[in-house]
Amino acid sequence: MSTAVVAYEAAGLNDRMKYAQTLAAAGDLIPKGLWNNATNVNGTLVPAAPSPGKVLLVMETGAMLGLAPAAALQSIDVVEGRATLSARLMGALIRKAGHKLEVAKTGTIAGGDYSVTVTGTRSDDGTVFTSTWDIPRAIRAQLVQSYTKNADGVWQVRARNKEGSVAKPWEAYAELMPVWRAMSEVGREGFADVLFGLYSTEEMSDGGIPISDPPPAPVEPTEDWQKLFDAAKTRGELDEVAARLAEKGEGTDKLRAAFMARAGVLAREANVVDAEIVDEPNRDPRVDQLLEEQGNIIRDDDGKLLATNVPDGMADEEYFESQEAARFDAAVAAGEVDRD
Repeated sequence: MSTAVVAYEAAGLNDRMKYAQTLAAAGDLIPKGLWNNATNVNGTLVPAAPSPGKVLLVMETGAMLGLAPAAALQSIDVVEGRATLSARLMGALIRKAGHKLEVAKTGTIAGGDYSVTVTGTRSDDGTVFTSTWDIPRAIRAQLVQSYTKNADGVWQVRARNKEGSVAKPWEAYAELMPVWRAMSEVGREGFADVLFGLYSTEEMSDGGIPISDPPPAPVEPTEDWQKLFDAAKTRGELDEVAARLAEKGEGTDKLRAAFMARAGVLAREANVVDAEIVDEPNRDPRVDQLLEEQGNIIRDDDGKLLATNVPDGMADEEYFESQEAARFDAAVAAGEVDRD
């Protein structure tokens, strides 16, 4: 380990903070990624300047990786508060730890068949890790906008800003970017003990979130849930369908609304309301409790249910849907139905 790293690790926190402040005073010698933006404080413009806090974060990360402070400042970037490594540094650390890293390139960008495969082999147990990147994969990951032939039949990569005026790295360095992405993937997957799970700068989006392949397209429902709800003849059948839906994790707001609407229809068919005698055996006590709290239930002196009263001004359908909505929420609270 470098003597500079040993000296830094031996220093106390206060000494490290003072060291970071001293380095931050170097101004333009500090990478721009470690600067604070210009701000307006009480009407006074505070110019952009190196951030001692970012400098300290980078040096602490470097010490964890066995890097001298000066080396850390030149090879570690801060993206939205996250310390990130250049892919080149990742490769150097992996090789420094004694592991093997190979890069194989095939085809050309202009020919439309360029591909990079990085293979990492651990020196301790011989485990092999590989990653392949090409321009089509970059398109799927939304890193590249297009990869098409021009009028001369030459394939060209296009990756621009929103205005289309500035070329992004995937356009300016199309041969190099697949190498860095493949190398960083192999590093994180196979050599976490060397890289401590850090991402490469190239993998981080503007929001500080690792860029990866986009999520797969939504899976088609395994069953026609709407049709099954409509076909349910009893509340028991409806609940069975809802239980299957929750188990498969395919619930949506639209299906929850369909469940409650069908439950309201079944409730109207099963009970006679509006101050008429109601059949009691299959009633849900949670619904009765809600009605009692609202003063919309009638019992005799022995506590037997006689009738329910629909609130004035509410249509039957609205009333029953409100009951079932309450019942559904109660079932969710009891863990009987998965809201998602």
